[in-house]
Amino acid sequence: MQQKAFIAWGAGWLLCLQGALAQAPVAVDSLVSRELAEVVITATRTEREVGLLPMPVSIISKSQIRSLGSVRLNDVLAEQAGLVIVPQVNGQGNGLQLQGFNPDYTLILIDGEPIIGRNTGSLELSRIAVGNIRQIEIVKGPSSSLYGSEALAGVVNIITERPPAGTSGQVSARYGTNQTVDLNGDIGFSNEKGGAYFFVNRFRTDGYDLSPERFGNTVSPFASTTLSGKVSYRLTPATEFAMAGRYFQENQSFQFEVFNNNDSVRTLGDGRITDWNINPTLTTRLSDRWKATARFYATGYRTRSRLDLKQLDTTDYNDFFNQTFARPEVTTEYFLNEKHMFTAGVGHIEESVETSRYGESGRKRQSTSYGFFQWEWQALPRWSIISGGRFDYNSIYGSQFSPKLSTRYEFSDRFAVKASGGIGFKAPDFRQLYLNFFNTAGGGYTVLGTEVALGRLAELEAAGQIASYLFDPALLGQLKAETSYAINAGATWQITPRLGTEVNFFHNSIDNLIETQAVAVTTANQTMFSYRNIRRAFTQGMEANLNYRLAPAWTLSAGYQLLYAKDKDVAASVRRGEIFWRDPETLTSERLRPREYFGLYNRSRHMGNVKLFYRHPGNGWEGTVRAIYRGKYGVGDLIGNIQGEVIPPSNRPGNSILDVHDDFVSGYVLVNVSMAKSLRNGFRFQVGIDNLFNHTEPVFIPNLPGRLAYITASYSFKKQTNK
Repeated sequence: MQQKAFIAWGAGWLLCLQGALAQAPVAVDSLVSRELAEVVITATRTEREVGLLPMPVSIISKSQIRSLGSVRLNDVLAEQAGLVIVPQVNGQGNGLQLQGFNPDYTLILIDGEPIIGRNTGSLELSRIAVGNIRQIEIVKGPSSSLYGSEALAGVVNIITERPPAGTSGQVSARYGTNQTVDLNGDIGFSNEKGGAYFFVNRFRTDGYDLSPERFGNTVSPFASTTLSGKVSYRLTPATEFAMAGRYFQENQSFQFEVFNNNDSVRTLGDGRITDWNINPTLTTRLSDRWKATARFYATGYRTRSRLDLKQLDTTDYNDFFNQTFARPEVTTEYFLNEKHMFTAGVGHIEESVETSRYGESGRKRQSTSYGFFQWEWQALPRWSIISGGRFDYNSIYGSQFSPKLSTRYEFSDRFAVKASGGIGFKAPDFRQLYLNFFNTAGGGYTVLGTEVALGRLAELEAAGQIASYLFDPALLGQLKAETSYAINAGATWQITPRLGTEVNFFHNSIDNLIETQAVAVTTANQTMFSYRNIRRAFTQGMEANLNYRLAPAWTLSAGYQLLYAKDKDVAASVRRGEIFWRDPETLTSERLRPREYFGLYNRSRHMGNVKLFYRHPGNGWEGTVRAIYRGKYGVGDLIGNIQGEVIPPSNRPGNSILDVHDDFVSGYVLVNVSMAKSLRNGFRFQVGIDNLFNHTEPVFIPNLPGRLAYITASYSFKKQTNK
């Protein structure tokens, strides 16, 4: 009832504001009427030409997404330089690692509004269909000055289609390996008064099995439905009202095998995910220099799982997770002159979580009030500066101010340098504080929030159920908020009309970084995990991208990331000669040298991609060959996969850190190919193969399904409105 009342209050608030603003004078909006090339919204919250921004930003266009042949968001992001799709903590899903940060440090948005549902720390990216995406914007580096705590590593904003000029629509069907079916349909129209756009997607798959010798699948069969829409109406020549909404539902049937003390237990069950949001927005032009926007965003995410032990015919557990998020916000943009533009906003967030995975019943709540500002200054014809900051006050963690400063200088029309620095902030979430989750069916592990870990461990030790400790529980302590101080600096150089490159160097210094920590092993050989602050850590490296137009129809691109991610205190101890490593065969110990300390777990030192695109509008043919490389990395905090596989940690007996003497997951290359033909009557056909050489890692990379072949057919039409 409280949630419905809050939504009703937000809608009423927008209507009242509309009445107050409807009498605004009619004017031409200089903020949006200027001609722009390829534009990005996420980096500044206003439309800006991507090539003129002073921070590292990249765009994935609709045409690129279509050429890839991908149908889910995780498949698209996996092919971008510097982005890593990693399994969630329970092996069921995928999260995004950016500049060496874990998935829960990157804010994922749809049309500027946050996606919720981090019940295991990551957002399940495969729940986002790509059929209605107009472009994806990726901002690297802390963006807390605009978006708050979850944007410590960066922001990924999914911009969906809007009502088109005239009337247009499309239907498509894809069939592929594992009996995978993806069906899309959309239609949109607009005129001088307003417009509407509607999208529907149906996705189903039989899943896949990387361990056929065991009962069940690595990923069990599931099916999902997505419905979304946007409508807009021009109330006056200066004021427009828009409404957007989305609904997602997924159903999954589980069958997998668990090994507990070498005993096999077969488990059956089912699960459901629902995800919805609604977003009314009112925009008015108060003058030719001043625009104001009021928006209200409400969203909910719910999961339910039921698992039964087949042999015993009993329910193993029932699991649920329910999260709500509601936010009113008002922003304004003031265009002082050609050299100065000011943006500001205020808002309030009410958030709650209720789940069976917490140690006590009841709903956990928190609220945040915030305000932000941004000043854009064209200091010289070739020199631009953007500065700003955001102040957050949280009901649990207190206040935080997050500033940012960026600048760009053009030495010529072909060469420019840019730099940005800022502070990112991330408070411990509900999960890291209160989680009390024991998963027998998923591989026999327990994850405890720091507020409940000591008490639960003491209970088990008193009952004689702790076999050994992997980490001193007394060192877990009370989690502190994380803070990141970041610098990005780089250059863009159009070497020739056909050859261009961009380089970005980054350094993130993190205080109180929160990482998963293995704490103990029970007498049933089940690992218990909690969380701890790594007192000081850093990630640093460089990213480089190159684009070369080989011929009018051929384009070659390449990307590379070099990453160092380390615990500063461990590195200092290694330099002082305080850490040793032990040969597991000879049992002799030697002092670890600084160059032998590899760094944090689950980070690759080297990553890259090479892509070849062919597109000939004249004959309708297009094709791609893409190679994606991820270098070796160590495993430290992944917990089982869906079949209960035990993932061996990289650390060999000795020092509990990742060094060159430990075991690593080997580097690998994935090759994806596609070919498409567009006909003049609106039909398009595409075939492709992802993971052409069928690379799999059943234990370490359960989210890599092996070779996937597919065929897609689509039909589109467009009719311009007669004026």
